[in-house]
Parts: sequence; structure tokens; C-alpha cells
Amino acid sequence: MDRRSEALAQLLETALSERFATPVIELLQATPIPVAVVQVTDLRVLALNELMAGVFHRPDAAGLTISALLPPAHPLSDPRPYRSVSLKGRSHSATIVIDGQTWEWFIRPLKGEGRSVEHLLTGMVAQPAAPLDVDVARLRETSTTKTEFLNVAAHELRTPLSVILGYGSLLAQGGLNLEHQKLAGARIYEKARQLSRLIMDMSLVGRLDELGPAMAKENLDLVDVIEPMVSEQQRRFADLAIDLRLDVLAAPLTGNSYWLHLAVRELLDNAIRFRPGPTGRIDVVLAGSGASWTISVLDDGLGIDPQHQGRLFKRFARIETEATGHLVGLGIGLYIVQEVAKAHGGRVLVDSRPGAGSEFTLELPRR
Repeated sequence: MDRRSEALAQLLETALSERFATPVIELLQATPIPVAVVQVTDLRVLALNELMAGVFHRPDAAGLTISALLPPAHPLSDPRPYRSVSLKGRSHSATIVIDGQTWEWFIRPLKGEGRSVEHLLTGMVAQPAAPLDVDVARLRETSTTKTEFLNVAAHELRTPLSVILGYGSLLAQGGLNLEHQKLAGARIYEKARQLSRLIMDMSLVGRLDELGPAMAKENLDLVDVIEPMVSEQQRRFADLAIDLRLDVLAAPLTGNSYWLHLAVRELLDNAIRFRPGPTGRIDVVLAGSGASWTISVLDDGLGIDPQHQGRLFKRFARIETEATGHLVGLGIGLYIVQEVAKAHGGRVLVDSRPGAGSEFTLELPRR
């Protein structure tokens, strides 16, 4: 691939002299591997093909910087290799692992008219690497994930624990009147529930390896998975109009009831939590579409800005705004939904706008 990337770099240098005319895009789209052209000054993605947009999980990646597209722990987000290539004018290559796939990652300098490096060509080649290389790369990814998880968990646990300790100390010292005692008790109870949720999320992180080829599956009906769950949420949140619509009498498929239940519950939980007030409406629809069953959860909540939607399904990614900053969580709910969908041969889609609510759709293949 070294000769191919060198030839592509030479073609791009010629095309770039035309200020990103059509040939640049055509060259990238015709390349059978993920590739992108990056601006040297601020590491902004100027052009990319669909394969690289898939790696970024952002079809709108063009025009955004690498730091805005990827979390700090992502192998492609480290700015140092890009800076080194731009300063020294020498190519860079490394073996990386993304979502269990081993890649040979390269960065090549693209020189302008003054022969100074103005752009960078970055791309990846799928590698059937030697077993040792694969093991080392996966160990690095595991270590990075572990560190990232511990940092997120420590940050999220600290806030509710501080509130519980503070109000607990006041209660232990005595002297609070009845009204303040009730307030302290309510706050402790609220934060204890948040801690319970965090601990549950932490336990799920340890079970994600179950979502592999060896995942236990059985014949089941999605109607039996969804109906009890919606009924439970209707009882718990009486102020919300949670409606279930079944467009089919039965939805048989082969899958894991525990993980499917968890995925639908996460979608419902997000629809309940991310809203400006306790009232509103949530519609859950089970329908058949071609060769798939679709479970749609439509809410009238806060909504999500399109520029942030590419990060929704990334592990430990949280989109914090003024309206959602007080909500705790490890940022793994939608990541789990996506992994459950993949494990069943399906996918999850989102349609959302700020202030207009969100619709998440889980597509699963029929039996």
C-alpha cells in the first residue's frame, strides 16, 4: 500500500493546486480505503470519502477539526503525528485498532506551490496483522478504554457522593428543623438513586464482551419484550403520556431477550430523562418494514443538535448542555443500544432537532 498511497499523494498534490476542484473529491471517492485530506494549520478535514466518514461516524465530517470529530482516546485523534508530518515533511505510519479491527494508519505530507507542507493525506488499510501485533494493539486499546472508563466513573461518582456526605453530616450533627430534615432526606434519596444508576451502568460495561458471536440467542417475540416494559414505565411516570402502538400482532425473531430488553429500556429511559419538565408525550411503535422489525421511540423532549449526533453512539461520550448538565451517567446507554443492534444484525437510527424532540429507531432482522 506504500506505493499506492505515494501515487495518490502525488495526484492529490496536483489536484490541490486547483483549490479543491472536483478532481480531489473524485480521487478520494475512487480510493477503496478510508482516506481524508486534512488542513495543516488547524487539522480541519477538508475532504474525505464515504469510507472515512464511516470511520468518523459523521457524514458531515468535512469542515470539522479532528478534535471536534473524535474523542481524545480515539487512535486517530492524537495531534502529534499530524504535527510531526507537517513539520518534518516525512510520512508516518502505525498499527491501530478501532472497534476490534486492526488497521495500518498512514499520514503523508502534501506540498503546495512553495514546496511547504500545506495539507496532509491520512488513510487506513485493513490489516490481517501478525497475531502478536494484533494482541499488542488490542491490549493498548483495552488499556486506553480502562483508563477512560475510570476517569469518567470517578468524575460522575464524585458529585452525588459529595451531596450525600454533606447532607448526611448535617443530619448527624442535629439541629435541623423538620422541614430541613425532610429536604436533606429527599436530596440523599435522590442522589442515592443516581449512584444506583451509575453502579448499574458500571456493571454493564463489564458485560459488553457478551455482545459477540457467542452471545446466547433464542426464538422470541418482540411484543413480549416491549409490552411489559412500557406498562411499567406508564405506572412509574404517571405525568407522562406514554403510548404503545403495535402495528403487528407478533414480531418473531432470534435474539437475546436480556440485551434486547436493555436496549429498548435505554431508549425509553432517555426519552423520559432528557426533557425540560416532568410532563410530555412518548410514543413507542413496533412495526414491520421489509425484512426488519422496527421499534421507534418518539418523544417531545429537548432534542439534539445535528452537529452532536455523530457522538451519540460513541462509548463514554456525553453531550452536555445547560439543560442536561445536571444529569448523571457514564455515556454508555446509546453505545449499548448500538452494540446490541449490531449483535443482532441490525442498526439504530436517530432523527432529532433541538426543541423538537427525538426519534430513535431500532431495526432488527426478522427471524
